[in-house]
Amino acid sequence: MATTTLDLVTGAGARSVSAAVVPPGGGALTYGELSTLVGQVGTALRHNDKALVLCAGDRDLPTVLAYLAALRLGHTVAFLPATAEVLSAYRPDFVVPAPGGHDDLTAAGYRPTGESPVGTTVFRRASAGPHAPISDETALLLTTSGTTGSPKAVRLSYSAIADNSRAIVEALGITAAERAATTLPITHAYGLSVLNSHLIAGASVVLSDSPPLALATWDRLARTGVTSLAAVPTTYAAFGPSHVNLLERTAIRTMTQAGARLADELTTRLARMMQRRGGRFFAMYGQTESTSRMAVLDPADLPERLGSVGRAVPGGVFTIAPGPSHARAVPGEGAVRYRGPGVMLGYASRREDLARGAEVDVLDTGDLGYLRDGYLYLTGRTKRIAKVLGVRTSLDDLERTVERPEHPTAVIADDDVVYLVGAGDAAVHEQQRRQLADSLGVPSRHVVLRQVDRLPRTPGGKVDYRALAEVIGRSGGGAEQLASTVRPGT
Repeated sequence: MATTTLDLVTGAGARSVSAAVVPPGGGALTYGELSTLVGQVGTALRHNDKALVLCAGDRDLPTVLAYLAALRLGHTVAFLPATAEVLSAYRPDFVVPAPGGHDDLTAAGYRPTGESPVGTTVFRRASAGPHAPISDETALLLTTSGTTGSPKAVRLSYSAIADNSRAIVEALGITAAERAATTLPITHAYGLSVLNSHLIAGASVVLSDSPPLALATWDRLARTGVTSLAAVPTTYAAFGPSHVNLLERTAIRTMTQAGARLADELTTRLARMMQRRGGRFFAMYGQTESTSRMAVLDPADLPERLGSVGRAVPGGVFTIAPGPSHARAVPGEGAVRYRGPGVMLGYASRREDLARGAEVDVLDTGDLGYLRDGYLYLTGRTKRIAKVLGVRTSLDDLERTVERPEHPTAVIADDDVVYLVGAGDAAVHEQQRRQLADSLGVPSRHVVLRQVDRLPRTPGGKVDYRALAEVIGRSGGGAEQLASTVRPGT
């Protein structure tokens, strides 16, 4: 029988007097106090039927309370922006706006239900029209890194959240003594899984929405006794000597990484840094479509398994299916598929889609890779295979060929031309351009360098290849337009 509710506060068996959440500007809330607040917020979310609760905030206490209350009541939570497009597509029964962000909700047909215990107003849809039903299994809607701002979302079940969280707890050895910080948005899978896994383990979470590399963030990490840090590759790539010094002031003993591939050189450096302080560095692999993380590389497997994303989390299994062929394929390479805890129910683009149940059994990740002794090695994306002068090649493999963490680059292709887009030293990038031409065995004119101030990235920290390709296509490869599109602040 499918799980139709989820209590992340009292369901983990944590002692009611143990610390659960440390909100900004306040002392720690115990699990007992958190449960009481969740129950009070839940009174504003009462509904005769299973309801859709749109949470437009992020790492603030009101949003966390609404999320936990909705799951406890058996509602569906949508971490989506409260835009006119999203409200029209999904017609949520309740909207919990970001603090100070409810100006347009009344005009959109929503009315406040009253103040919650922490001062946030919950808005209820005023229309008494028919409510499109929601599947009993559906617990959560999350956007992927490629659909942020769009109505398209991933449908996840209560069981997926619980099972994937428990698998992460087991893989990382999370205990009630751990304390994590919300250094990543909880509106995305990785950041939300940090919250879920620590709550389900009876551990505690420090709420913070300041940039992960900011001095204020590290001051808070030190003052609140945070023991675990989660970040994406762009954060770790900018982790310099000053941050190493700040790290010494903290109690951090665990670092985790997911969201995109981490360069081997940087993985080695971070693993050694944590080993010196008696800690652990975990490289991981996951997708929103799998609720969060699917694989974990144990620190004990380094350096022998450097380059691997590790083994499947407990209960998970990877298989390799036939994939697109290309000239740079590794023996045994194919399409990576996953079966295990957290696999999504399917996608949704509108309210009517929420009535559907499970449509996915085995997840086609869209990635290419191979298995060695149960360890997964990723080689690229199936959509990142391009034909250059008649030869099919992996653009992701080309990126790894010239990879230098201090000089970020991205590789895209268009009409028999490979573009190396670089945001580092121009002289280094010219060396990389020539290396690419030699590696491909093509005339030098078929590999073009484009210098930019920074690489455009998705909210999850991955290179936004779509943005790069669109500009290359519009400008015919014009460097000036490409650079102006990706300058800081855009």
